[in-house]
Amino acid sequence: MKLSRRDFLKLGGATLVAIVGGCVYRAVDQGVFSVGQGIAYEPWKNWRDAQTPAERIVAAGILASNPHNSQPWLFRISDSTIDLFAVPDRQIGVIDPLRREMYIGLGCAVENMRLAAEAEGFKTDIRLMPDPTTESHAASISLTESSPATSLLYEAIPNRHTNRAAYDTTRSVDEVTLSEINALVTESTVGLIWMRSSSSHKKFGETAIAAAEALIADDQQSMDSHQWWRQDWDDVQNHADGITLDAQGLGAFISGAAKFLPDMSRQSNDQSFVKNVRDVQIATAPVFGILAVHDGMDNLQRLQCGQAWQRIHLWATMQGLAMQPLNQMTERADRERQLSIEPVFGKAIAALIGDENWTGIMPFRMGYPTEQALLSPRRGLDKVIA
Repeated sequence: MKLSRRDFLKLGGATLVAIVGGCVYRAVDQGVFSVGQGIAYEPWKNWRDAQTPAERIVAAGILASNPHNSQPWLFRISDSTIDLFAVPDRQIGVIDPLRREMYIGLGCAVENMRLAAEAEGFKTDIRLMPDPTTESHAASISLTESSPATSLLYEAIPNRHTNRAAYDTTRSVDEVTLSEINALVTESTVGLIWMRSSSSHKKFGETAIAAAEALIADDQQSMDSHQWWRQDWDDVQNHADGITLDAQGLGAFISGAAKFLPDMSRQSNDQSFVKNVRDVQIATAPVFGILAVHDGMDNLQRLQCGQAWQRIHLWATMQGLAMQPLNQMTERADRERQLSIEPVFGKAIAALIGDENWTGIMPFRMGYPTEQALLSPRRGLDKVIA
């Protein structure tokens, strides 16, 4: 049967409507128009609305920095005590085989809770690793009534986000700012080393890129990392954890377009990861630093490192600075130790530190942002309080 021009236009119009309708449905279904919305993002917005002071303190804790957004914490609360426990099931596998990052993340939660407790009108007595027989018992925070003391760091809690986008290459971070950050590290067991010279800055970048390449070449590390990838919008809302497109700093257009595509394969994700490390994160960072401790295997010192990192990141947020952990070199060093193989990255980190009294456990970059960092999903109080 021969189609008339009118019939052809009708058919073409119907096809166009179907295509547009399908695209709109896909966009809605994948959260293109719902960035930062849904139950997985509510903890960022209602963190001060919980019924009791202890719950509000915990609500601040769950907004802390943590590895792969795995949120490896469980809280037990009473009117006068909050106990924090590590959750081994939320370890990120051989990405963190020695649980270094897990305890740093728990320390970040402790710091947020300390600030929130003071704002709620409590003095805190914080005991880290309070029970030597229970490795999972990370902290016990005793609360004593006092006058409320709201700080600027406390107010920065809902605005602090890891920024993985490009940083402004036209703006440097001055020495005064670096000195002010140094003063924030009050723990005697924690040191902060800046890559101040051009040679150390270059070496840090080369080490980070090489570590990223080594990480994806290790199938088990690659697989364990990919398990925390959440591209499907329903997965984001249901799991309320993990690594998302929105948090990658790709910009609204690219991340929105990526949501239309099928879920990325592990191999594609790996290649994208290395490319971003090399071409964006290392290439645009004006400042690199490493937080170090005296004993990298000591969970108490790891917790204190986490407290220092959270404090620094909150302060940087107040100053309009962006920050991002660059843990791939320490992840590879831990993997080398786990497998008892040549400590290529262990030696590289030691060379960057340049002081045998310190062990680097938290590398990072810092600069002025070119993109706003978006929210990461978080599990609510009902999921984290025992």
